[in-house]
Amino acid sequence: MLRNLTTSLHQGENAVSRYSSAAIRTYTPSSMAECSSSYEEGSLNGESEQTFEGNSSMTAHTVFASEFLEQAVTNTPLSRHLSPNIENALASLRQMVQMQHRKDNSQESTFAHQKPIPKGGLSQLPLPPTDVVVKLLREIKTTPPMIFMMTCTFITAESFIESCRKVYFATEDYSTACFIVVNAGLFYLFQEKLFMDEANSQEYREYHYLCRDNLETALANLPLLLPRNKEMIEALLLGVTYSIEVSKFSLGWQLNSAAAAICQTLGWHRLRATEDETDNAKLAIFWFCYMLDKGLSLRFGRTSAMQDWDISTPRRFSNTQIKEPWTDTINLWIKTGGILGETYEHLYSPAALARQPGQRVETASLLVAKMKQLWKELDDLSMTLKRENGAMVASDGGTKAKEWRAMSLDMILKSAEVSHLASLTLIYRAIPSAPGFPSTFNFECIEAARAACKRHEECMELTADNLFVQAGYLHWTILYSPFTPFIVLFCHVIETSSVDDLQRLEQFTASLEPALSMSRGIEKLHRLCKILSQVAALYVEAKMPQQEDQDMTMVGNDFDMYLSQLGFIPQPQPGGESTISGAGEYGLEGSGATVNQQLGLGDWFSGNRYVMGLMEGDLLDFDPEAWTSTTGAR
Repeated sequence: MLRNLTTSLHQGENAVSRYSSAAIRTYTPSSMAECSSSYEEGSLNGESEQTFEGNSSMTAHTVFASEFLEQAVTNTPLSRHLSPNIENALASLRQMVQMQHRKDNSQESTFAHQKPIPKGGLSQLPLPPTDVVVKLLREIKTTPPMIFMMTCTFITAESFIESCRKVYFATEDYSTACFIVVNAGLFYLFQEKLFMDEANSQEYREYHYLCRDNLETALANLPLLLPRNKEMIEALLLGVTYSIEVSKFSLGWQLNSAAAAICQTLGWHRLRATEDETDNAKLAIFWFCYMLDKGLSLRFGRTSAMQDWDISTPRRFSNTQIKEPWTDTINLWIKTGGILGETYEHLYSPAALARQPGQRVETASLLVAKMKQLWKELDDLSMTLKRENGAMVASDGGTKAKEWRAMSLDMILKSAEVSHLASLTLIYRAIPSAPGFPSTFNFECIEAARAACKRHEECMELTADNLFVQAGYLHWTILYSPFTPFIVLFCHVIETSSVDDLQRLEQFTASLEPALSMSRGIEKLHRLCKILSQVAALYVEAKMPQQEDQDMTMVGNDFDMYLSQLGFIPQPQPGGESTISGAGEYGLEGSGATVNQQLGLGDWFSGNRYVMGLMEGDLLDFDPEAWTSTTGAR
């Protein structure tokens, strides 16, 4: 309360002085230093009620269970005899459980760097110097940078230059959407320049921060009733990409839902197949919004804003500036997005979980077949691109250009494979394991998860020399939809004490370390994965057969309790038994084993979403770096 009060007072005292010279629209690096170094928190729309996180038996326990969880470790005399590592692991799990019931909505509804709007409006906010921006625009006109291939795929360089002209050489008032497009585009361009031009990196960093502050300020002050036009959709989608990169997934969902609503209001879901350049631009925007909608829908476990049965627009991504292989790859992502939508609707939605297990498993098998067909298309595309790559290397051209294109091609293909395998893992999860198989997860699900982690390591190795490309891969392949393979392997380690899969968890976590400085989203993902991998290691140790003393038995029970509350291991059944295996290939209708496992499916999916959703917060209370080596934790 004191922090919020002093922050409000500080903002009130400085609001006038900070913008008393707002007529000066551009800053030099030296005059920007103070502005860029202070971070303030604000709110999009003031206070809001707690967001709905979905119904699940894991969040609907009795008062007795909740009180028992609260006191399980802290009130037992055994805890004083445990190692600091085990105490920290249990404390982290306990806090995760408690946060389910006391969710703080303030973090996800604010941007960290938004500023008060000056009296004259957004046009009075400072911008990077005109000469610097003009030089940058000349460069992208002749050689479009990687940023327009990875982040701004739906905007051409010509369109962006025109938006900059409206803002920097304004002969009339420009819209909020135009201001967002300009600052978002410059934000990403300066970000790329940071790594491409080391001699001027400090200058570019300050301009990068300035555009970030402007972007957050404009996004935080969007009105409820938005103009319905192409420029506003572009602004909203750029806001989504930025929100994802700073782990504001809830804000990203809101912005993308607004963009989807405008697309449908304008009738872009009913476009006809033409070769008109304007229609092609609409296609690119619409399908980019569609892909984000399906991925975020699955992340939050919410109904998609774009229903496939209501879309007649040709499923074709088209952008005159973006050539193959990006267009072919994006077209495959559009198809994958459709399958992700079906995955939630038919496997994990409340209606799907209420279906007979056999029906749901049959649907999962059909979705697996669709994914395998997409894999074949991806494999064919890979072969074609490799032949083109070989021809490109043999042709004349600069060595740097050859290496860049060769690396880009491989990265595109491998990242598509990671995304494909992650989706396949989630679909396989809905199919019960065969009788006698020592895991809740069927063999194909575990193998898909392992393959996804292997492909991920290949992507990280391939992009090791270019952190900018590496961060792009992590944002759009790992972050924006929950990376299910990690959670599957975590649960499999908990269930089977697999040392090999525990090592895979640790390797995945370590692979993120080189890119930690690139974004807060990657930093948060690394912290969360490190917590889970260390918890898994300590859990395996607590469950070792040689640990037969009473202390470690109690520790193992505490781990079981918290992990079951998070949906990662089956809930104890009345009578003390816990059902973890399937009852046949498609399950036996009406059998207790099948019913218990399918109830666990909903818990697991909800737990998966919840734990990955922890990245919405600051995670400051979770500090795995403070833990000592897990070796000899007892």
